[in-house]
This record gives sequence, C-alpha cells and structure tokens, in this order.
Amino acid sequence: MIGWLRNLLARRRETRERAALDALKVRYHTFRILLANNERALDKLGAVEAALASGAASAELAGRVEELLAVAFELVDGLARLSARGAGALYARQLALEEALRAALEQVEASPRPPSCLPLAQARDAADVGGKAAGLALLVTNGFPVPPGFVVTARACREFLRESGLEARIRQALGGADGADAARNAACAALRKEILGAAVPEWLRRDMAVAVAALGQDLAGRFPLTLAARSSALTEDTLEHSFAGQLATALNLAPESLEQGFLEVLAGGVSEQAVVYRRQAGLAADALDMAVLVQVMVPATAAGVVFSLDPVRPDTERMLISAVPGLGVLAVNGAAPVDIYRVLRDDPTDHIAHVARKTRRAVAAAGGGIRREPVPEAVRNAPVLSEPARAVLARLSLAAEALAGSWRDLEYALDGEGNFWLLQSRPARIVWGSRRPPALPGPLFAGGMTASPGRCLGRARHVTDEAALAAPVAGPVVALLPFAAPEAARGLPLWQGLATAGGNPVDHLSTIAREAGRPMLTRAQGVIEAVPEGSLVVLDADAGRIVPAPAAIGPIEDILCPPATEPGHNAKAPLPPGRAAVHDLIVPLTLTDAYGPTFSVLECRTLHDVVRFAHESAVLTLFEAGDALLEEAGGAVRVLRGDGPLECMVIDLGGGLRESGPGRLIGPQAVASVPLAALWRGLSAPGIAFGEDGERDLTGVLARGLTDGRGRRPVGQPNYALVTRDYVNVNARLEFHFAMIDAVCGPRARGNYVRLRFKGGGAVPALRERRAICLTTILRARGFFASRQDDLVTAQCSDAAEDKSIEALELVGRLLRFTRLLDAAMTDDDAPHRAVEAFLAADTRPLP
Repeated sequence: MIGWLRNLLARRRETRERAALDALKVRYHTFRILLANNERALDKLGAVEAALASGAASAELAGRVEELLAVAFELVDGLARLSARGAGALYARQLALEEALRAALEQVEASPRPPSCLPLAQARDAADVGGKAAGLALLVTNGFPVPPGFVVTARACREFLRESGLEARIRQALGGADGADAARNAACAALRKEILGAAVPEWLRRDMAVAVAALGQDLAGRFPLTLAARSSALTEDTLEHSFAGQLATALNLAPESLEQGFLEVLAGGVSEQAVVYRRQAGLAADALDMAVLVQVMVPATAAGVVFSLDPVRPDTERMLISAVPGLGVLAVNGAAPVDIYRVLRDDPTDHIAHVARKTRRAVAAAGGGIRREPVPEAVRNAPVLSEPARAVLARLSLAAEALAGSWRDLEYALDGEGNFWLLQSRPARIVWGSRRPPALPGPLFAGGMTASPGRCLGRARHVTDEAALAAPVAGPVVALLPFAAPEAARGLPLWQGLATAGGNPVDHLSTIAREAGRPMLTRAQGVIEAVPEGSLVVLDADAGRIVPAPAAIGPIEDILCPPATEPGHNAKAPLPPGRAAVHDLIVPLTLTDAYGPTFSVLECRTLHDVVRFAHESAVLTLFEAGDALLEEAGGAVRVLRGDGPLECMVIDLGGGLRESGPGRLIGPQAVASVPLAALWRGLSAPGIAFGEDGERDLTGVLARGLTDGRGRRPVGQPNYALVTRDYVNVNARLEFHFAMIDAVCGPRARGNYVRLRFKGGGAVPALRERRAICLTTILRARGFFASRQDDLVTAQCSDAAEDKSIEALELVGRLLRFTRLLDAAMTDDDAPHRAVEAFLAADTRPLP
C-alpha cells in the first residue's frame, strides 16, 4: 500500500514537472517568436519609411502600412501570452493607432505634389536642387555660417515651364541642330522675353511667400530682409561643369520683388552665353535643369573668393584668397583690382599678401539692385582683410574642404560685425601639370553599413553610457557608440552624426537618425578603438569611413556652431499633409529610455513606440521568470558543477544540454548552450585579486545564496539558468546581491544581445554604489553600453557577431566573479578606480 502511494505521488510529481517544463518551453518559444516579430516589425517600419520618402502610390503605401499593423498586432499578442504587465492596455493603444492610421490613409493624396520650395538645410539632393544649393546645404547642416535661404526645386521650375507652355517653345527653339549665331541669339532673346513676362502660378507664389516668411523668422532682425536669387542648375558647380559667370543672379531684392528675380534667374538659363556654354561642354542646349536658390543678402563690407589650394600653383601648398571692399560682384567678374592673399595650408597665420589699390566697390542700392561707388581714399591702399580675419577664413575653408572631401572653390562675404558668411562651395579645378596630386589622408576607420546618409565634421566623442548622452557640447560632435541603443536618441540633437559598433540599418536608432537628418554608420565594429577621443574627423556615412580632418583647422568651436536642436531643423523635406499624418502615427519614437519613468503604455504615441514597448517588456518578463513554474519543474532540473564548489541549476528548454547519463549532476562538458558555456568559462576563469576579499573562492556563486530582502526570492531559493542552444536566461543570487543575465548568441549578428542587471549587496549603500561604479566602468571599457542608478547597474550589447557575443558573456562571468564580494573592499572613493585598473591590467581580452 505504501509503495503504491509512493508511486502515485511520484507519477503526480512527474506530471506536474512535465507540465511545468512544457509551460516554460511554451513561454520561451513565445518569447523567441516575439523577438523574430520584432525584427520583422522593424523591417516593415523601414519599408513604410521608404515608401513615404519616395512618394510611393497611395495603394502601395497602404499595403505596407497594413503589413506593419499585422506584425505589430502579433507582437502585442505575443506579449499578452507571456503574461507581461501592460499587455492588455497595449492592445487598446495598438487598436486606437490602427483606427487612426486607416483614417489617415484615406486622406493620402493619390499623386502628391512634392514641395516646390525646400529650406536650405533640407536641400541635399543635388539631382533636384543643383550642386550650388546642395553644397551649401551640406555646410548649413554642419554648422557653417551660411545665410538663411531656400531653393525652388528643378522639378518645380520644370512644372512652371510646362504649365505656361514655355517648355515646348524652349525645346522647339533650342533642341535642334546648331544654327547660325544670329538665329540662335534671336531665339534666346525671344525666350528670355517670354519667361520674364510669364505669370508665376498661384501654387508657386504661395509656396515662395511661405518660404520668405520663414526666412524672416530665421533672421530675427539681424539683417534687413533683402534677398538674392541665384542659379543652381543641376549641371552647375560640378567638377566637370562650373558654369562660372554663365548664369544669372539677381541681388538686393525686396521680398515683393522676388517673383521677378526668380524669373530673371530662370531666364538666364536660356541666355546666349549659357546656351553656347552648354553646346561647347557637350550638354543639351535646351536642358530644363534650373533650380533657383534664394538667400538673405548679407550687408557685406568685404567679399571675395577662396581656393582652398592655389589652382595654378598647387605645389606651394598655399590657399588663394581674393578680396574686394563691398559686395563680391567685382571679385568674381574681374571688373576691379582685388587683394590677393596666399595662406599656408598647414599654418593659417603664414600669409603672403598682394594688396591692390581699390578704386571702386559694389554696394546695395537703396531702391533695389546694385550700384558702384568710389572707395574712400583713406582705405584704397589698405588690406581688405586683416591678418586675423584671413586666418579665420582659411580655417573655415580647410573645414569646408575636409567636409566635402575635395579642394574647394568658395565665395564669402564679411559683414559689418566681422563675421564671415559662405555663399558658395563647389569643387575646385586644380592645374597639376607634371606633378601628381598628393594622396588624401587614409581613413581612421573603414567599414560598417549606412544607416542614415550624409557627411559631417566634428570632434569624436566616445559615448558609452547614459550620462554622456546629455553631456553639453561646445561645437560639432561625431558620437561613437558601442551599439545602437535606442536610449542614444536623446543625444541625437546634440551630435552632428554618429557611428555605432553594433546595430543595423533598420533598428530603432537608425530610424530616428534618418528622421533627424543625422548621418549614421552602423555595424562599424572597432570604430571606438580606431578613432581617438577628441580627434577632429569627418564621418562619411555613404562611403562607410571616418577620416581625419587637417590639424590646421584648429578648434572648431569658434568657427562652427553646434547642430541646431529644434525639431526638424535637419530633418528631411516636409511631406504632404496626408502622408505627414501617416508618418506621425508610425515613425517617431517617444519611448527611448526602457528604465525611465515615462516608459509605459500610456506614452505609446506611435506604432514605433508599440514595437519598442512590446520588445522591451518581453525581455524584462523573461528576466522575471516565474518561480512557481521553476519550483514545479524540479525533476527537470540538472545541477551543473565544475571542478570547485561552483554549481548552477539548469533547465533545458531544447538543445541546451547534451545527454550525460543518469542522475541530476552534470559537468561543463554536458553544456551545449553556447551562451551558458561562455558565461560558465568566465565564472570558472582564474580569479583576479583585489583587496582582502579578492582571493576568496566562489562558494555560493550561482548556487544557493542569501537574499538582502529586496528581491522576490526567499532565503535559500535556488538560482536557475534556462537554456537552449543559443539562449540563456539566468536569475541568480550572488551572496547578498542579485544578477540577471539574458542573452541570445547565434550565428546571425542581428538578433544577438547580452543584457545584465546587477544590484544589491550586504554592505552599506556607499560601498555598494562604489562597487557599482567599478562594474559600470569596466563594462564600458569593454564595449558595453552601461548605466548606473545608485547600486543598480544595467548593461547591454547587441547585434554583435557570435564570437564577439561569446567574448561579452565570458567577460560578464569574469566580472561576476571579480565583483562578488568587492563591496567590502570599497573603503574610499578612489577604491573603484583602483579596482578597475587591477581588473583591466590582468584581464587583457578587450571586446570590439
């Protein structure tokens, strides 16, 4: 009878254990499906973003949004199956967003009209705004002093010509074979007259008026609101075709005269000289490729041209600067004597000056336009630019050259307050003769993937923790991060651009970087080690490289501004209203801090927020694996033990352990789980001593530990590892503190991650906090993104290759051993730094 009862109880226990193990397996597989859906959701979000940017048809956009909605629902449903807190409320948020999105999709324009006028900071596409505007846009977004402006796009100019019937007449008059000069000139004159007499369409007049009003706000009363309209043809200001002096410019325009100035510039594209230039350059004479650049007129006291390398005598390694008093018209058309300064590139204080006798200057006329007047006798023989001013201009020119990656031909103006303004930046043609051009400096780093396109110049800053995200900046910064932490989005307004060792082009941070218009390079493994902190560099996200900038530029803080922090300043071109509504419900990310007070369902304002909240909540839920289920699965638990007293309770959820014979006790050779094996090797590695407790053994580590009363587990509760072939989840007591480790380590870098939370201890708060400082510092030094709040340390790395993820887990194991009783040795404020030095000196296995 007793035997029968024992067998019955044993069978019931086995049934409960199997049920508990099955429940854990279901929980785990639900989690892995959720992780896969998170990747799918980010891919779908990227597809929606691309459809919005490309102006895809409304049906295509709606299809991509529906695909994203379906995956987002699967994410929310998976979170609910994990019994995560907040999952029920997330259903409601997701459904509300779904309804709003479907309503917004009904308002999407079938064939949206692209914006006709782009703010200069957004005029980056040379294929639509021309080389002149695109060159200035690159300067604007990098903090160079450029007068505020906007561009009437080439597409808008062509549409105007088409609507007015002028396009057909231009092609008819100029599109045939070469004719006699007289006939051609007559045709050009007739076309110019027609364009000058044409009526600007209402849609373009309205857009230009809005753009001019925005310029007035940008000026904030600094200058009078007078305007300059200049050509920015698609074939202009390129290395092949400069069109120097061939196209029209209208200066000193009152806002109400802008329409006529716009027509003058447009008509300049069919002038006799422009048509002849095109034919001689092998270009179509009837090319309708004009965009018009409109900028605030700088009340210049001096102006001129800078070649960042003397175009005729490059062997001298000097710049060539010309300068005239007043406006720069006389400097570019050769109508008056100019000062010439040759400045040594390696030392902007080394000048050779040729000062001319200046007799006339160009100035803005009171009623509009330009007039010429005599130069006062007292300053006719004086240098136009002082030596300090030349040095500043030379440094600006070197910076513009470094940013563009080629020698530059720049126009500038100097205002009455002594401030320089750059009016043009185009490639310079250099006559090398028999001498070969010098090799450009090699990159400090090459590799990675483009997450957000563009180039930027700034000081390299290693950002390895949350404190560095909001650190004040005095000038442009290129941030280098160990991986693409979404929390880093808070730093984006302060940085010119960024590169991350981990990540991928569709992750959260990449999406936000594109939204903000910040160049970003991702999967740039080794970038932090390759680029020294504080070095002046150019990040070329398109080419996947970071190159050093010339040392002669000097401190950039006094010549360049930090990036503007107002939302949208560097963002992409505005979307039409219907598409903007869809964008605003999907793309922006509000939830950037997974451990902050605002990380809640109530703050999920976009579908991107829903995806982020579901993913982070799922990981935290796995961190908090239910003890009741673990206790019920007791018979399925194996005890992993090494050579010493180190042991760990392991539950295999599939492929994590090898068959190792009967009994519960197993050795390290039975571990098939890649991340657990790596963690175990770290825990079992020879100890690194520090302080009187440094030599203690590992008794109790990952075995039965005590609690400090702040955790959910009671005294003596065993610690478990849930494992599969490529996954480990550890929730462990280590003496008087706890550590939680969650990691995926597989052959695909995308999806791999290592997360650590570490808190508590038996010592007083000050000692525990010092140990946390030590742990955080080491983790940052080894490539983790780590942060600390009191004695709580959170750290993570993600999207690293399998071998690098293994190294990260081994490091975590070694650190857990090193810091287990370290709080007792934290006797003074300098103790954490001594401990860090001891660990790093003995542990020389850095992570990339």
